[in-house]
Amino acid sequence: MVTRLLAATFAGGITFFVLGFVIYGLILENAVMKPNMNTYAGLMNEVPVWVPLVFANLVSALLLAYIFEQWASIRTFVGGMKGGAIVMFLISLSFQLMFLAFMNLHKNYIPPIADVLGSIVMGAIGGGVIGAVLGMMNKEA
Repeated sequence: MVTRLLAATFAGGITFFVLGFVIYGLILENAVMKPNMNTYAGLMNEVPVWVPLVFANLVSALLLAYIFEQWASIRTFVGGMKGGAIVMFLISLSFQLMFLAFMNLHKNYIPPIADVLGSIVMGAIGGGVIGAVLGMMNKEA
């Protein structure tokens, strides 16, 4: 079980990292996020701090891998896509609603909506990879 969990976490973490770069770094950053966010001195780092970013992706992958392994018994790409999309949607929606309630980060609702949609896509693809890895490792056991 631990080996399956670690392998799925690693595969999912890499997937989340790459998808995060593509979705947030290439697609959404300059076109959607920056023009619609309030700016404050020192709020954003010019360059991301890589260690916490890598760990954040691994923790997200571990969350899905643990849910799929321990509680949901998800062992397929399609099952992982469904589970990952739902879990990441709920987490992202919760965070964005909290940010809207307590912070003045956005000029409008476009960045929170874009973030939730990006999280759904990342969760679906990352969850699919995690589910597939768990399924492949389950066959070998």
